[in-house]
Amino acid sequence: MNRPVRTAKDCYTAAEAAAELNISVERLNNLLDRKLFNDGSGRPETLSFQSTDLILLRFWLEQDQPKLIQMPVRSMRRGTGTDDFESER
Repeated sequence: MNRPVRTAKDCYTAAEAAAELNISVERLNNLLDRKLFNDGSGRPETLSFQSTDLILLRFWLEQDQPKLIQMPVRSMRRGTGTDDFESER
C-alpha cells in the first residue's frame, strides 16, 4: 500500500500546529502556557511554528500522558494482616 508523502511545511499557524498534533488550539495554548510562557511573560497574540517545534510539542504532550493505569477505588476497609481473613470465616 502506498501512502501519500507528507512534506513538512516551513511555517505552521497555531491552528495548523494543533491539527498536526491532533489537539485543540485551546490545549495547545495551555501546553505553551505551562511549558514555555511560564515566567510571567504573556503568550503573543499570533504564533508560528516550525516543523522542529512540533517535535518538541509532541514530546511535551507525551510527557503529559499518564503511564500507569489507575486502579478503581475499593472499599474503605483495608486489611493489614491475616486476622482480617480469620474474622471473615
